[in-house]
Amino acid sequence: MDAYDVARPLLFRLDAETAHETVHSGLAAVQGTPVERLLARRYTVTDDRLTVDAFGQSFPNPVGVAAGFDKNAEVPRAVAALGFGHVEVGGVTARAQPGNPRPRMFRLVEDRAIVNRMGLNNEGADAVGERLREQPDPGIPVGVNVALSETADSDEAPEDYRDTYEQVAAGADYLAVNVSCPNSEGMRDLQNRESLEAILGTLAD
Repeated sequence: MDAYDVARPLLFRLDAETAHETVHSGLAAVQGTPVERLLARRYTVTDDRLTVDAFGQSFPNPVGVAAGFDKNAEVPRAVAALGFGHVEVGGVTARAQPGNPRPRMFRLVEDRAIVNRMGLNNEGADAVGERLREQPDPGIPVGVNVALSETADSDEAPEDYRDTYEQVAAGADYLAVNVSCPNSEGMRDLQNRESLEAILGTLAD
């Protein structure tokens, strides 16, 4: 039996979001401890054949953790210890916001899937940026997924993305510009050439 086989019945007694929070808290508790090193010895595979060089970064393997799991950049070292090749934190917005009301995460047990309607709940770019700058290097690339604040409309989007970028860039190995969160208001309005050129042009400048 692996750890998931043991934990699954217990986690499935909790609602999906509470289970997620429980696992996240557990990873935070072991981060920086001898347990983290034990996890790394068990799960990290070092093999040059798995290395991916892309976008000016070297990824130790091609399997990473997508944005949404570690929204506030709290456990990148623990994620690295589980053998992943990168972690993308966020989505991060210029200011803290609560996301959609609960319940907002649902299990589809027969499909072995999750429906995520969290919205962009996060502690804001200032908190995430400070955490990224201050924590030790996890040894894998850390990306930051930047997204539109729910208080900003499409005309304000370029400056809103820039505000977020300026607060997180120093701690990011790469940036993902999020214009497609389906359960956040206003983001679909950005999926056109004019809006994308304005946002990406501002960030490139």
